[in-house]
Amino acid sequence: MDGQTRWQVIYNELRNAIELGKLAPGDQVPTERDLAGRYRMSRQTVRTALTRLEQAGLIAAGAGSLGRTVRRPLEIHFDASKFELGYRDDEVRGVDQWLNDVESQGWEGRQQVTVTTRAATANVARWLDVGPDSRVVRRRRIRSVRKAPSVEWVPVMIADSWFPEDVASRTVDGVAPLLIERDITMPGGIIRSIGIRQAMFIDEIRSRMPSDDEVKLLALPAGTPVGEHARIGVDDTGRRIRVLVSVFAGDRQFVRYELPVGHGPVDDGTEEDD
Repeated sequence: MDGQTRWQVIYNELRNAIELGKLAPGDQVPTERDLAGRYRMSRQTVRTALTRLEQAGLIAAGAGSLGRTVRRPLEIHFDASKFELGYRDDEVRGVDQWLNDVESQGWEGRQQVTVTTRAATANVARWLDVGPDSRVVRRRRIRSVRKAPSVEWVPVMIADSWFPEDVASRTVDGVAPLLIERDITMPGGIIRSIGIRQAMFIDEIRSRMPSDDEVKLLALPAGTPVGEHARIGVDDTGRRIRVLVSVFAGDRQFVRYELPVGHGPVDDGTEEDD
């Protein structure tokens, strides 16, 4: 076995079959019993190999008698370079920028909105530059997509917008739009509509393992990492008025930027970094 442990033999052969397309997305993976007979190994050894494939994000365990299948990568992008820089909300249909983005990629999208007031977590306090346990408003959107008939509804992102209470309670025509638990689109975006001009964005991007809550909300298979994109909005007085924290399944969505390259007027003879 060339120094491989017994489970690695099964793992490597199945992984190669998936990567070469011999087992396509959605295909059934051979059962533990079939693999044990084929390789003349114990069910426990086979189970170890399959568990490692699940942890690598290549296969998913089915419910009941469905068995394991090869996972379908979704490859949806979130265009962070255009987001909030020239609004493309469709106010007639109530479609915001995220929905426009996924629709342009051939998906149908939907969002479930909830609004709560709570104490700021350590990260939210840092992002908003407020004291620990300050009262803040969280506007949460659970974002899902589908592409019928091949892909049914699957959650791809948790988008939490956090605001100081005085910002979230600002009104337009007597109504506080940030406190409404449904999709809201307004001319120029909600922030501008409530009288705040965002002068600067600060982005933080990281990858990490998910919390238990994120595993449940995003229906994540074991071992799936998440990406986290935090965009802090700073107004023209320098105050941090909002942070939008988008957490997405690492195998379902990615952040995309298109950034212009600035060139100075003088060539000083030095080379640019790679």
